[in-house]
Amino acid sequence: MRQFIYILFLWSSISLACEPNETHVREQWIKPYTRSDGTKVLGHIRSEHCRVISVHNYFQDTGSEIKGFKGKFKAWTQSEKALVQSKLDELPSWLKKYKIASILRASSHPGNPKNPALTIPASKTIILFDVFFKSSKVKDVLLHELAHIAIWDLDPVQLHQFFISNGWTYQKGNRPTPPTKVILPDSAHSPSEDFANTLEVYYSNPKLLKEFNLKSFSILEEIIKSKDNR
Repeated sequence: MRQFIYILFLWSSISLACEPNETHVREQWIKPYTRSDGTKVLGHIRSEHCRVISVHNYFQDTGSEIKGFKGKFKAWTQSEKALVQSKLDELPSWLKKYKIASILRASSHPGNPKNPALTIPASKTIILFDVFFKSSKVKDVLLHELAHIAIWDLDPVQLHQFFISNGWTYQKGNRPTPPTKVILPDSAHSPSEDFANTLEVYYSNPKLLKEFNLKSFSILEEIIKSKDNR
């Protein structure tokens, strides 16, 4: 499983698989501190672990914990929250099993102003930009972002079959080679993006996906069935 994930995503940042209701916490250095009862705790390394997502108020106004993200965060409006929640409630049942730790609101993607959203799968964080709220396909966008989280929990054999059927080729030590023909232009960016795009089309335009790649459509059906029965 871990070997396949490394091949698929080309980095080993997540070596611990978490459940749909958990988020991944990286190994970190804990500074010395004093507990409320006066007990002194020495500095130590806390191993990576999975933490259960217990809160349901995932709409957050700040995201200072997002390292490397240079976008500007902003506060949510009640109408924005209502729109997002209503569309999340409409998602397929198997996708709704994947709990979201936080949904943040930002002005724009620093690297791609046209991008409506960004997902950090390890922390199960979704960032939505201004462009998202101007889109007529907000449900499709949310489904796409949840796919980036769900992919880490899918059966590696089924995923391998899916990517091979989509035309990805793998050679040890090299980045995966994208297909010559893709369902959406940015599908060639990575296997994960290709999966999210294909799943999005599976629900929004199944006829198009069947005509484009019937085998991939059938494999997706099997993946979804296995998750519905979980």
